[in-house]
Amino acid sequence: MNVRVRLAPSPTGNLHIGTARTAVFNWLFARNQGGQFILRVEDTDVERSKSEYTDNILEGLTWLGMNWDEGPSFQSQRLEIYRQAVQTLLDKGLAYRCYTTSEELDQMREEQKANKQAPRYDNRHRNLTPEQREAFEAEGRQAVIRFIIEDDRTIAWNDTVRGTVTWKGSDLGGDMVIARASSGGVIGQPLYNLAVVVDDIDMGITHVIRGEDHIGNTPKQILLYEALGATIPEFAHTPLILNSQGQKLSKRDGVTSISDFKDMGYVPEALVNYMTLLGWTPPDSTQEIFTLSEAATVFTFDRVNKAGAKFDWDKLNWLNGQYLHKMPVPQLTDLLIPYWWQKGGYEFDLEADRPWLEQIAALIGPSLVRLTDAVDMCKLFFSTTVEYEEEALAQLQQTGAAQALQAVVEAMESHSSLTSAEAQKITKKLSKEKNLNKGLIMRSLRAALTGAMHGPDLIESWVILHQRGTAKTRLLDAISNLNLPGVGVAAETPTPEQPNAETVAETPATEQPAVETPTVETAAAEVTAVEISPVETVEISATEIPGTEVSAVEILPVETADTEVSAVDISAVETAGTEVSAVEISPVETAAAAVEIPAANQQKTIASGEMTSSNEPETTVIITEIPAGNEADSSSDTTKVIITDEPPSQAQQIKEQIIAILSEFPAYIGSFYEQYKSPLTVVGVILASIISLKVLLGVIDELNDIPLLAPTFELIGIGYTVWFVYRYLLRSSNRQQLAQEIQALKEQILGKKS
Repeated sequence: MNVRVRLAPSPTGNLHIGTARTAVFNWLFARNQGGQFILRVEDTDVERSKSEYTDNILEGLTWLGMNWDEGPSFQSQRLEIYRQAVQTLLDKGLAYRCYTTSEELDQMREEQKANKQAPRYDNRHRNLTPEQREAFEAEGRQAVIRFIIEDDRTIAWNDTVRGTVTWKGSDLGGDMVIARASSGGVIGQPLYNLAVVVDDIDMGITHVIRGEDHIGNTPKQILLYEALGATIPEFAHTPLILNSQGQKLSKRDGVTSISDFKDMGYVPEALVNYMTLLGWTPPDSTQEIFTLSEAATVFTFDRVNKAGAKFDWDKLNWLNGQYLHKMPVPQLTDLLIPYWWQKGGYEFDLEADRPWLEQIAALIGPSLVRLTDAVDMCKLFFSTTVEYEEEALAQLQQTGAAQALQAVVEAMESHSSLTSAEAQKITKKLSKEKNLNKGLIMRSLRAALTGAMHGPDLIESWVILHQRGTAKTRLLDAISNLNLPGVGVAAETPTPEQPNAETVAETPATEQPAVETPTVETAAAEVTAVEISPVETVEISATEIPGTEVSAVEILPVETADTEVSAVDISAVETAGTEVSAVEISPVETAAAAVEIPAANQQKTIASGEMTSSNEPETTVIITEIPAGNEADSSSDTTKVIITDEPPSQAQQIKEQIIAILSEFPAYIGSFYEQYKSPLTVVGVILASIISLKVLLGVIDELNDIPLLAPTFELIGIGYTVWFVYRYLLRSSNRQQLAQEIQALKEQILGKKS
């Protein structure tokens, strides 16, 4: 059979998503069966049909990619054909003229309502005599044409989606009007049910695929097919599209027309993909993304659901995003240009700026959900000014932000062009050479360039803005116009001036309070001595301490017989985001002084007085200063400094071991599961089966106490046993199939052939 299906929209409104989904199912079935998809415009409603709606329908179907094989044909051009069909029915005595007035019909309905009867026509003019008809016409009454429907008639058909559907003639509302009222023996405007049947007959339609809201028209149309002596096509009534409340999706729910979805930034591939899933489940239920052609190869009506399909905006948005993320950059750019130009009002040269526009499309593509998102997302590239969000303003007011921006501006002077790699090098170089925190540089750059703290990739955005010459301008504007802290402040912590022997040396004070380190007595036998020549000032430098905050330490120096240490000067500590507090030394008299300094971040104090990083566990460094007179060589003019490492306590070691074991525990569990995955799965299935069986047996025991249920279960068991014996044991082909299934189960459990 040569399959021929049709889509028959009415141009009384824009192409609705329900009609579009019907078109999708018709198109998929036609392509699956190698048939034809025909387009017919049912514009018999002269008052409501408009040409702009017709154009909208044709444009919408074209945009969705559903090309038709024949048409479009218009019912308004076939009126005489319909009138001939009405006359044929009149001549056969299967239709008649009805002169009932609207007032009489209203009175009839009121009486039926009062008697709690369903409204229907009572067929009062079915058997008028010629004299009665002449009398009504003499009164000036107009007549409609009604098609006779016998109340005792049963109409049934096998619906491809819903199975057998049966209607009684008495439920169809009486004899059906097939032509509007007219006078003088003229047949009036043919109506929908008749015109549809005549068109389907003339076009050789084999399958009528439409929404379930048309199911009530089907028995009437089947009767017309029979009356006109035509072959009745197969019918498939697809489920309705519902809103979130389970009601039929309508204009009251907002966007429903295909042109609206287009304006909202949805791409046709995603929308048609989503409509395919509204009521149909692919053979691979995990597959959600496919083209129309891919769906057509596996489309069948036995996988179309009977229940209504709820419209899910989140699912549509997800699908649309997937298509945009995978779309080639040139194609995405073509789609974005109308939104940038018309909706955004941005100015650019289509030809000269094409490479630049493609860079923007490539940058924002992975973040798009709908095409309309690009308007606000790309404003920062097209706008000549920056609108700062509160979070961005707060970032620009941070200490060091202005210095970071100024350093970037200076670095850009040597870059007439800028690539992503060069931009990365600039930030790394500034962080190292200018002693600037890289995070501060990046955050300040984003705030100054985009006016926000979140958005597209910063480096790529910087490069794109630099190509338009706006990057440097924005940085300078941020520095000069936002009352940022002065750029002239040095980035590094300054080294304090050297005091004389009579004064206390102070590093520029931070906001941290000084901490006075208590003195301890240490025996000389327990330490290693380091000799320090008598000096007026001892300088202790420090290496980089990333992320470390060094609090102020007040050291009480020792006054000896031969040596006086008057001041200790600690130079500036180079840190990434590190504050160094003052170190004060006040001269006091004591026999021996020791300073206990926590060696944070694995630092050790060595004999030279420098601080170095170490990978060893955190230790406590004991610095003991002993007067020379306490030693055997007290005659020499030296002061000895004792350095010892205090090893971690046993409790600390146990704690670290426990933490290491716990941190590796998930990885151990994961590797164990991967190694024994198959046996564990089998054991899990067996345990689940045993538990389920026990629960089932418990339920059956309870049900057995109910009369008649026990014998019912026994009959079911006997019936199933008979079926199993016949199905798998009496037929050789099925016995082989059962053996194969058992063999496959063995292989799955044992992991090898048995």
